[in-house]
Amino acid sequence: MTRSPQIGQLPRRQRGAVVIWFALLLPVLLGFVALAVDLGRLGMIKAELQNAVDAAALGGALSLSVPGGDPYNWSAATVAAEDFARRNSANAARIRDVVVETGYWNLPDPSIGFRDTLTAIVAGDLPAVRATVAVTSTSNNGPVQFFFAPFLGIDESDVQASATAVLPAAGGGSGFFPWAIGRCMISDFWDFDTNSALKDENGDPLVMDVAIESIYHDDCVSGTWTTFWDQDNSVPTVRDLIDNGNPIPLSIGDSTWIQTGVKDALFHYVEENCVNSVVPVLVVDNVVPNSYQTIVAIAAFVIDDVVKINGKSHVIGHLSDTERFPLTHPGTGTPTGAYSPPVLVR
Repeated sequence: MTRSPQIGQLPRRQRGAVVIWFALLLPVLLGFVALAVDLGRLGMIKAELQNAVDAAALGGALSLSVPGGDPYNWSAATVAAEDFARRNSANAARIRDVVVETGYWNLPDPSIGFRDTLTAIVAGDLPAVRATVAVTSTSNNGPVQFFFAPFLGIDESDVQASATAVLPAAGGGSGFFPWAIGRCMISDFWDFDTNSALKDENGDPLVMDVAIESIYHDDCVSGTWTTFWDQDNSVPTVRDLIDNGNPIPLSIGDSTWIQTGVKDALFHYVEENCVNSVVPVLVVDNVVPNSYQTIVAIAAFVIDDVVKINGKSHVIGHLSDTERFPLTHPGTGTPTGAYSPPVLVR
């Protein structure tokens, strides 16, 4: 049996060649170690930052609907985003430095990019919050120091992450109040240029008097009951819809059944249980009883009172600028006060 020669038994020339090859390969080996260890660590820190900015952007967008905005509460959104970011850690230290921007993001055309709050609103714009966190020589315990990459001449690196979230207009969902208002009436109470309710001389939203199946002006019918997909207009059916909304989701572009007839029992029920509530209502092209009408928007309606004038029931209320409804889903329609939970867009 023959034995393989040991390195120590190799001729001197061969031993020298092994040493040279090892010396040549050592930087390559260290480079692979640097890739495996240092770049892996850099990726982990990047993921920590991304989690932080995702939470910050979503938390900020959630606060856009906090009362006090006109119509969006930019300052509350900024404070909330900063707070959410600083609850997180990255690079083995609590995040201290975060940049928060508020403005608009165009959902149908993202190529427009993020624009500040002074930008003129165009179709498709939604209120947005962008959060950025970086680990650098001047922020958040940075830069990231490498362990093995210095063998390749790379001692450290900056890393950052950014996220943008929007408060989207409600495009559909469930939980709607069984009431439909004509688009012709909404147009007199909503400013589509600023996405906010029109105000009186005191700065309060204009009062809406929605008299069931009554002419608001010209040939514009104000509003009435809707039972969504069902044509059953019995009091128990509508009362259940008042309490629970539509269990089967509806979206802008779908049709909803417009009911006919005045049921005093329902108005008494609303007066007793719904006054001072903010409810999502459907906006339709035309209020035509005993017909299916197309849903064109979803509005946030505040029920202030229910009264009877000359024997006819009236729902008195006003539109809310920004109201989040958790059972709705995002859409691309024009905001009319009803919003879905915030979503990340970038």
